[in-house]
Amino acid sequence: MRFPQGYSGHKSESGIFQDWPRIIGASKIGKGTYVASTVIIGHPSKDERHLIFEGRENDTDGSIVGEECLLRDFGVLYAHAELHDKVQTGHHWLVREHTVVGEATMIGSGVVIDDHCKLGKHVSLQSRAYIPTNTVIEDDVFIAPCVCFTNDKYMGRGDIDLKGAHVGPGARIGANATILPGLTIGKESVIGAGSVVTKNVPPYAVVIGNPAKQVKETPKDHRKY
Repeated sequence: MRFPQGYSGHKSESGIFQDWPRIIGASKIGKGTYVASTVIIGHPSKDERHLIFEGRENDTDGSIVGEECLLRDFGVLYAHAELHDKVQTGHHWLVREHTVVGEATMIGSGVVIDDHCKLGKHVSLQSRAYIPTNTVIEDDVFIAPCVCFTNDKYMGRGDIDLKGAHVGPGARIGANATILPGLTIGKESVIGAGSVVTKNVPPYAVVIGNPAKQVKETPKDHRKY
């Protein structure tokens, strides 16, 4: 379904009088955005699960989708999440609550972005990348297929303090790399495919291996920042 003039919902009612796409609560959709028929916009957050059990899903504040976005099939955007203008997705994608996705960012097929994340402009998330709670990804970052970020150092034991990575602008992360919790990935750095990153990566560093180690710096003519 295309929204040439946008859409603005209201709590306790839904202006979409068909089964799909599901536009829940007070969700807002910008002009010119396309939402595929199997997408859910404004799914109640984990703090609003009572609304589901009580049959009051439409009491949620919903989510915000900018202008000229392209949201392909089998995606779910949770309430209190925002997609800025010109965001595009593949298929089977998920963006959780209190996450903000910047302008012209691409969310590939099978990508999961958990809650309280912040993504900048022109980020490229390739298929099946995983972005956990409290991760920050700045502008122009490239994340290859099956990259896995983590945020729980002790994997559910002790006092749980979820610390996602902070990825600087222009960084590039190769396929199947794993990033351990709370790390800083410097601007314009490159992480080789299959690497396991256990320490902070300096700006402009090229790191490879398990554990990842610096082998050189990115060429100056490759840098945007």
